[in-house]
This record gives sequence, structure tokens and C-alpha cells, in this order.
Amino acid sequence: MPTSLCNTAGVSTPVTMQVPVGFKALVKTMRWLVLAAVTLCVLVAGSTSLRANMIRDAEIEAGLETLVQPLALAAGYAPGEITVRVVINPQYNAFVAGKRTIYVHSGLILQADDVLEFLGVMAHEIGHIKAGHVPRLDEAQQQASGAAALATIAAMAIAAGGSGDAAAGVLIGGSDRANRVFLSSVRRNESVADEIGLALMDKAALSSVGLRNVMQRMARQRALPESRQSIYYSTHPASAERLQALQDHVNLSPHSANAPSSDMTRLYARMISKMFAWTENPQRVLNKNGGTNARADDRRYALAIASYRQGDLRSALDHMEYLLSAYPDDPFFHEFHGDILFALARPGDAAAALEAALARRPASPLVQLTLGRALLATGDKANLPRAIKILQTAREGEPLWAFPARQHAIALGRAGHVAAADLALAEESILRGDEDRAVKLARRAISHANVDAVIRSRASDIIFRYDGAAD
Repeated sequence: MPTSLCNTAGVSTPVTMQVPVGFKALVKTMRWLVLAAVTLCVLVAGSTSLRANMIRDAEIEAGLETLVQPLALAAGYAPGEITVRVVINPQYNAFVAGKRTIYVHSGLILQADDVLEFLGVMAHEIGHIKAGHVPRLDEAQQQASGAAALATIAAMAIAAGGSGDAAAGVLIGGSDRANRVFLSSVRRNESVADEIGLALMDKAALSSVGLRNVMQRMARQRALPESRQSIYYSTHPASAERLQALQDHVNLSPHSANAPSSDMTRLYARMISKMFAWTENPQRVLNKNGGTNARADDRRYALAIASYRQGDLRSALDHMEYLLSAYPDDPFFHEFHGDILFALARPGDAAAALEAALARRPASPLVQLTLGRALLATGDKANLPRAIKILQTAREGEPLWAFPARQHAIALGRAGHVAAADLALAEESILRGDEDRAVKLARRAISHANVDAVIRSRASDIIFRYDGAAD
């Protein structure tokens, strides 16, 4: 189920990622947002906000990564190398950030006509990753300096958010030369990503009709007066040109008539149902009897989620117990069953349900995290060794996320491993960007008697690296 990245009080709400204050943080934020320019399309105009709502859900991420895997393998990546994360945003959009992470808007999942259209977007985004466009864009913006750099970065961030006019206005204040170099790079990247995406779909024996349909959707959205196209429109190649190239490929590809497998279609339908249940008003989900999914079980699943979100835990539990009786080996049904039991203040029963989920899908850091929290909530010291071990594993699976580090520290502290707990809190502080606190905690970690050599070494590394860094 959706897990908060920054709300340590609960796990049921989608995360709101707050942007830190300060010039350095602003530049860092803009550097992240500029990567959103490496997108297939930004289709719905809207205001740019320095807030991002992300939903971390083990099943949704696993399902989307399963769908993407044939394309990732075709690109030469091993299973698990391409990760998918979901941003709660009604706009139809996707972008790459980091080396191999695709961020998908919930609006794309809900609005795509079918799984082939979704896969067309993913093929294009993997094309960006394969071509190395993210590091290159980062290098391109580093070539600018001072006000010109900030103007270009800010404009691309705004354009990624959908406001082309505002982007053009920001660019007026920057260096025309820097803008032209940067934006021409983005235009070339889009065409290259199209070409790679088409090749990947052919190699995976998938129809490229979906990617062609995406471009048709994009062309309709870009039917704007020339006076409004300006820089916003120039951040991508003309849609007519790209659409023609995609149509030519569809006409020639031997795979164009290939229908997606029934497993693919069914999995994507479940992703839609679950996304609808987590992002739509829960009362609307209930009023629509769980949505439009043809499978009654998926609709019941959506009803369980909506009931949970409304606080009707008894109804949610009834729905999940029915589904588990029919599908006892579904790990994600066990997971959500455990979430409901946790919310009902039954941590022991929740832990048992989550153990059942992990037995069926062992490599799931999000489930491991919830299990560790449930074990801690039992208050039983006998559960501490298992909680420490499972939370350590969750940390290893999510090394850039502060929340598992904090939960691991809590488990260590309760077990009396105070030096290790302080070290974990120091590492959590680094992930949160609080270097001063990290140094203080690292110093505290090595101040304890009989500190393990490994803990002392790691704490000393933190002190050496970050002491005075904020100055």
C-alpha cells in the first residue's frame, strides 16, 4: 500500500515531498526539475509547484516494472535495473531522473487508452536512459553560469510543469546562446528517444501502435496558435514530424498487429484499479462500485482500499478476507490485509499477515518496512531481533530513503544497541540533508563505551566528510 516517505506517523497517505529552503537547495531542486524536460510530452497546462506527491506502493511499482521488463531486457538491462516510481499528478506525463528511474504520473496510468500506449511511453523513456540523456542534460546546464544558468534551469522546470508562456518569460532574462544550445539538445534527444523506443518495441515483439497513438495525443494537445508556441513548443520536435516517423514505422514493422498478452492486459487493468482507488475521492470509488474494471475481484480490491481510506476498517477487512479466501497465494492481498490489521491496532496479526506476504514475495523493501514497524508496535522484546534484521534489509533495499533508516534506529535503540542506533540516526540525517545533526550523532555514536570497530569507522567517516561542510 502507499507508504509515506516523510510522515513517520503512518503509512497510509501518499507522500508529500517538501522542498528545503535556501539558495543551494533551490538550485538542487531546479537541477532535479530540469530532468523533467526529458519527457515524452507535457500535455496539460498547469502551474509549477515545488511540491511533489509520490505514492510508494509495492504492488504498483512491481506491476509497472513487470510490464516494463521486456523493454528493459531488450535495451540490455538486467531485471530490476530499470525502476518505476509514481507521482500523483493528473497530467499525462512521464520523465526520467537519476540514472535508471522512470517517474510516471498517475494521470498517464489512468488516461492511457491501453497497455500498449503505456508501454510506448515507457519505451521512449528507456530510450532517454539508453542514450544517456539525463547525464548529458545535467552537463549541458552546468555549462551555463550565474544568472543565465538559473534562468535556463527555471524555464525548463516551468516548461516541464506545463506552463510554456511562463517558461518563455523566464528565458527572456537569460542568455540566448545558452538557451539555444540547451533547448536544441532537448529537441534532438526527443527524436533519438523515439528511434530507440521503436527499436526496443520491435525487439520485444511489441506493437509500436501505442507510441504512435501517444504522438497523436500529443499533436492534438499542441494544436496551439503560433503566437503561443514560442519556446515551450520548441522544447520538442514538431509533433507532425515525429508522428509521421512513428506512422512510417508502424506501416513497416512486422509486429504492428501484435496484441498485448492477456497477462499484460490483466496486470495493467489491476494497476489502473488500484491507482484509481488510491488517488480518486474514496466516496466516488465506492459510488462507482470500485471503478470500471471488468474483473469483479479487482473492483472489490478497489472497494477495500476506498473503505480503508474512509476509515471503515471493518468493511476493508471483510473485502480482503474474501479476496484472500479466493486467492491465498497473492502476496499483495496479504500485504494489504496486514496494513488493515495494523490500522486496527492488531500489530501481532499484522506482522503474521506481512510475513505471509514476504514468504510469497521476499524481495520487497516496502513490505519489509511495514513488517518491521508492526513488530516494533507489538512491544514484545522477543520480536526485536527480527525487527532489526528486517529493517536492515529494508534499508539496504531503499538506501536513499530516510524513513527506513529511522525505523531501524528505533529498533536498535529499543534493543539497547545505542551506538548503532546513533549511527543509523546520523545516516538518516544525511539522507534528510541535515549534515550538522549527522555529525553530532556520529560523535555521540563513538562516545559510547566499547564501540564496535565498524560503527566507529562509519561514524568517523561521517565526521570527516561532513564536519564543517555546511560552512
